[in-house]
Amino acid sequence: MKVIFLDIDGVMNSTVFYKERHKRRWRKPITWWYELKYRFRKLFGIQSKGVSLADYKPPKKSFTFNYQFERLQEETCPQKWQWLSEWCNETDTKICVSSVWKHHFGIEGYVSTPERWADALTELGFKEGTFVGITGDRRELRGQEIQEWLDKHPEVVDYAILDDDSDMLPEQFVRFHHSDPWFGLTPNHLYRIDRQFKKEENYENLILRRK
Repeated sequence: MKVIFLDIDGVMNSTVFYKERHKRRWRKPITWWYELKYRFRKLFGIQSKGVSLADYKPPKKSFTFNYQFERLQEETCPQKWQWLSEWCNETDTKICVSSVWKHHFGIEGYVSTPERWADALTELGFKEGTFVGITGDRRELRGQEIQEWLDKHPEVVDYAILDDDSDMLPEQFVRFHHSDPWFGLTPNHLYRIDRQFKKEENYENLILRRK
């Protein structure tokens, strides 16, 4: 089994993605309405009614899969999901979510339901069975979380890490594919992972030559 440890922020979204989304929002009349409303209140010193956090209760819909999936779609780039899903489907590569987003799906009582990621990935175009889990408890280094997951899954024959942060273990850098948060995932990342899986790039020797 080949696995990609997938980060979300800085990989499946990016600075460019958020800049473009911001531009699209200003094309909507509702955005101008809220901006005018804000400026009117500020001009005349009108205070908005405060809401006590102690009395706040999340709406029931926030615990539904549809609501959580829509939030995921809003915060990530559909083009990047298309690139990744098509490549994973073609190469039969699995996904383990290592991002802080791994607990994004949950039910009332703030109970994490990571199995919903399987349904989410299917909705995003991945074939069934692509999702194989999430990494465990938070550690000082994300690489430690990844290694603990690998220790429990000896069936993994090769893996790659897609992340915009480099808090990995030294021995993992030969399989670490850095994502620039300015643009996030590109087809070039998948090209390099494919060459790694096919042993067409000797990353171990490349790193040794740098020492």
